Amino acid sequence: MSAAKAKYAAWRATPSWDKARTLAVIVALLGIFVAGYMAWAEVTGNETVCVETETIDCAAVQQSVYAETWGIPVAILGLVGYVAILAVLLLEDQIGFLAAYGRSLVVAMALFGVMFQTYLTYIEAGVLHKWCQWCVASYILITALFVLSAYRLYVFLRPLRR
Repeated sequence: MSAAKAKYAAWRATPSWDKARTLAVIVALLGIFVAGYMAWAEVTGNETVCVETETIDCAAVQQSVYAETWGIPVAILGLVGYVAILAVLLLEDQIGFLAAYGRSLVVAMALFGVMFQTYLTYIEAGVLHKWCQWCVASYILITALFVLSAYRLYVFLRPLRR
């Protein structure tokens, strides 16, 4: 094996850089941007920038009765969820509890987000017959976070199965 290949193999095997964690942090930051933008629009009463077509109508979705849960705007709940996931991802190295259980916690939070977003997407498609491009973007992001976090948990637990 050449020196370059050996160096590359050693770099890939280095446990200090968790590539899936880095991707999850990036996706969580994107989720914070999307949910933050939607929460800002909700709190200020502004409309989000949206491609208006026959089926895409962000204002109709965001002003529907389904845009709040227990009196709290869904966008704010999403923002809190993304911030919580990012906090766990960033603090995994600093707090012992999160070093042991952080991956499981992120999987659980992302799974809840996927389930809630699936319900909201069903409402968009089956009840409102209108779509919000920002809601769909958030659904894609939380699904990506779930997949990444499930992969990280699998890799973490794999040595225990041998």
